[in-house]
Amino acid sequence: RARDLLRQHYGLSLPAPTGSPNDPLDIDSPAFDAQGYYTQLVAVSSLPTLLKRSNDLAEEIRQLETDRQALVYNHHHELVAASDTIRAMKSRAENVDLELDKLRDAFSEISRIGAKLAIEISSREKR
Repeated sequence: RARDLLRQHYGLSLPAPTGSPNDPLDIDSPAFDAQGYYTQLVAVSSLPTLLKRSNDLAEEIRQLETDRQALVYNHHHELVAASDTIRAMKSRAENVDLELDKLRDAFSEISRIGAKLAIEISSREKR
């Protein structure tokens, strides 16, 4: 299930469901029995059929390995991108902190000047 979700997330083709989910002779089943599959395959198949099945399995293994490498690469790429984004956000947040400090100082200065002006206006009105 997790493999299918990852395949779906990365847009990789999903394998068509085959057989029963509990069939021990179905290679894609969670209940797969390798020894039973091998015994059954050797008992009923000719040599050319066995060679073809061997080639098919080797090709499927190569394809699964390619898919796995693509998943690893995509995860790695996304992790690097996320790390870069977090680093950029941290840098911007530090700059925002500096700007907020400047703004706080400016408001303090404005308040100080406003209070001083209020005192001067008040003293002029009393005269």
